[in-house]
Amino acid sequence: MRKIKIVAKEKSTVKKLLKLNSFSNRAIKDIIVNKKIRVNGNEICKNDFINKDEFIEILLDEELLDYKPIKGTINIVYEDENIIVLIKPKNITVNSKNQISLANYISYYFKEKNISSKIRYINRLDMGTSGLLMVAKNKYSQSFYQKEIENNKVKKNYLAIVKNKFNKDGIYNVNLKYDEKYKNYYVSKKGDSAITEFKFLKYIKGYSFLNCKIYTGKTHQIRSTLSYLEFPIIGDELYGSDEKINKGFMLFAYKLEFNQFLTNKKIILSYDPKEEIKDLFTKNM
Repeated sequence: MRKIKIVAKEKSTVKKLLKLNSFSNRAIKDIIVNKKIRVNGNEICKNDFINKDEFIEILLDEELLDYKPIKGTINIVYEDENIIVLIKPKNITVNSKNQISLANYISYYFKEKNISSKIRYINRLDMGTSGLLMVAKNKYSQSFYQKEIENNKVKKNYLAIVKNKFNKDGIYNVNLKYDEKYKNYYVSKKGDSAITEFKFLKYIKGYSFLNCKIYTGKTHQIRSTLSYLEFPIIGDELYGSDEKINKGFMLFAYKLEFNQFLTNKKIILSYDPKEEIKDLFTKNM
């Protein structure tokens, strides 16, 4: 059976130790009521004391995979007991029930590693976007990272390439509404707030490279905001690009910074999409 191990840094009650490690009251109740916690192999109560350097173990539910395992290539750049971070390629969905998706490949990996867990994405990327993608291995780490995202403690940076010299650096707060007819998002007073910061990085052969930092997690917020600013991402025909490229569009989740579940250790990961970018310049030579 899979377990989560937590070492006490000081004497405390079980409940306090769990709260110190970012478990919600709901999760703590579930753990205690369903007797999913052990100290030295013995069941304990929430008010029992744990001494310094002793450890508790939380028993994880044995879950059935919720996607059919299909063998495929996944590029894992970081892994611990509670999460994996991989590079999602372009032109594949993260979870589609009607076609082979990245979730099928992750299910196969979980099966091979005896990880009896559902697929729990922490962040999501569009089909045409490549880059760093977080997947939780259990519901407790998922809850932690989702709360970290809500509190803007997970820093996500994207690289976007647009045509011409970009001269609109700044933080933009726009309201985005979904268009049922065109299947995209547009700026509307009736929409939901989406906050994105754009910073010009460099200019090469008619193209601007931008760092995009998101402060909200709205669907298509980078793509739709750049379109609104009249700088659609290269290859993003849905949002007005007049250039068609073979592999999705020029948007990459290239940097990720987060605090590790249980240890609070800072993890910084990066991804260099130079091979995909090379396709753009090869096409125009």
